[in-house]
Amino acid sequence: MGIFGFFLFLSLAAADRNVPGEARAAKRCYCDLQLSDGPFPHQQLEQLYSISESCSHRLNVQQFSEPIEIIANIEQKLKELVKRINEFKEEYDGELYSIISFRIIEIEIAELNELLSQLQQKCSQNNDETTDLDIQVQNITSKVDEMEKYDRLKVVKVHRRNVILQRSLTSCQNALLATPTPYVSPQPGSCSFGRLKAVSYPKSSMLNHYGTSYNYGSWGKDPLPAPGKEDQYWLVILSNSNRYGTKIRVFNSYSKFLSKSGHNDVTFQTHNPQGSGGIMYGDAYYYNCFNLGKLCRFNMTTHAVISATLPFAGYNDKFPYCTLSSCYGYTDMDLATDENGLWVLYSTEFNFGNLVVSQLNATDLSLLKSWNTTLFKRSVTNAFLVCGVVYATRYINSEIEEIFYMFDTTSGVERNDLNIQFRKVLPGIQYMNYNPQDRKLYVYSDAFVVSYSLTFE
Repeated sequence: MGIFGFFLFLSLAAADRNVPGEARAAKRCYCDLQLSDGPFPHQQLEQLYSISESCSHRLNVQQFSEPIEIIANIEQKLKELVKRINEFKEEYDGELYSIISFRIIEIEIAELNELLSQLQQKCSQNNDETTDLDIQVQNITSKVDEMEKYDRLKVVKVHRRNVILQRSLTSCQNALLATPTPYVSPQPGSCSFGRLKAVSYPKSSMLNHYGTSYNYGSWGKDPLPAPGKEDQYWLVILSNSNRYGTKIRVFNSYSKFLSKSGHNDVTFQTHNPQGSGGIMYGDAYYYNCFNLGKLCRFNMTTHAVISATLPFAGYNDKFPYCTLSSCYGYTDMDLATDENGLWVLYSTEFNFGNLVVSQLNATDLSLLKSWNTTLFKRSVTNAFLVCGVVYATRYINSEIEEIFYMFDTTSGVERNDLNIQFRKVLPGIQYMNYNPQDRKLYVYSDAFVVSYSLTFE
């Protein structure tokens, strides 16, 4: 049994299962096994076991058996020699001294010396044998150490991987045989992660790339990026009297954005963006057309612009966002994104200056559906959407902003007692938008670009 890694994949991408009208491609389950450590060396283990048995046999037979026999003979000879000496002593005391008895004792002592010499020689041979066995034991130990990676724990680990692989294959095959679930468009307010609970401390904060003179602007990341632009970030500042911008600056990655390097400036040829309510969505920039009651869509690839009237919407500072002491200029039309697509927040005289929420067709800017709320737009400093739920903020002090209001487009329920406070980098908030891709809140605050993480119930 070898130690191996495995890979399992389904040829149908997850995105294909969520797109209506797409033909289902042929699908297969693939199992890719890769041996990382090779097969277990059974033959080498058997050789080591044989050598070990041989060592044990040599130790038992050669080093112990023969010396034990010699020692036994020596003990027997000693007993006989003691007996012979005692007899000789009695003869000597009785004056019966015999030269023959004395000669026998000499012979037995000589035999005893011979045995002792044999024992000494055998001990010397055994020392040499022991040295050779020591070398073999060291070699065995080294080889066993090499095979230690094939220990029982890793074998158990491999078995567990086999079980996981089998389960994955079974799951893959079941998925292929299952009837696909019909595509259902997500409904506003239906997000599984619940209502907004809290806003984090600022996760990132830095001065915009143009300097402190540009208090109005917007920035963020496309929640529906074109292929190859998944890591792209963008920045628009209002360079003319905090009213309109002339270009959009694009960065290929967040690290480029932070280092203010490697950017690409795209200039608006017609219909400059007015106010700081613009957003990037689906590789296009959406905004309030300069000096018009219209919305514009600027294609980032072709640079083509389309526009459409936003019916009865106030513009040119008629219904901007405000604090108690001042208003944020030209924030009449606030574009927003969430899990359900593209939105615009604005106000009309028909709704008495209260906030109106409309879901947009991202292609032609037509209104899909609209909701009138009872929230006076000038009492709000900014707003954003999450899962079809509108959240509005108000100014508390120079350090604290509060999300105090929500409107659920699914149920029509309004609340103005949320009391979700968060810390600001600077007093003003000229732009705020939620990105459903990373669930972050992107904020432009008095020339600083800031991001927050959101917590949901």
